Amino acid sequence: MNSNRDQQLESLISQELQALPELTAPAAVADRVMASISQRRPVSWYRRSWATWPVALRVASFAVMVALFGGLCAAGWGFSHSEAYSQALHRGGHWFSGFGMFGNVLSTLADSAVLVVKHLGTVFIVACLVAAGLGYALFLSLGTVYFRLAFAKSQPAHL
Repeated sequence: MNSNRDQQLESLISQELQALPELTAPAAVADRVMASISQRRPVSWYRRSWATWPVALRVASFAVMVALFGGLCAAGWGFSHSEAYSQALHRGGHWFSGFGMFGNVLSTLADSAVLVVKHLGTVFIVACLVAAGLGYALFLSLGTVYFRLAFAKSQPAHL
């Protein structure tokens, strides 16, 4: 694209838009809109956003929220030091012990894979990956050929 031509077009469009007169609403529409706005009932303070509440109510509600949060933290701390909590953790540990065993097996397999990679060397691994990629390409191309042969329209042979 020609950027100079684009800039000229942009400036021409800008000039045309700036030359347009200011749009004004018809008087009847403006009167109806203003009447509709003035007829609206004011919204209750508790239905407005918290920032528009009266200052005293904001301070009181903030104090209540801080007290509730503090009580929740204290209750959580107390519960975490109770006997029921330790028993629940003990039972949960038994439930999830199988996952720990599974994680140990995966860790051992990953460690053995790293040892195999280190022992074989990167040249052998790269050669195996190249061979796998070539095999994939071969099977993909053969599949494409067989697909085209299978769905090709049969044409009479010319002798």
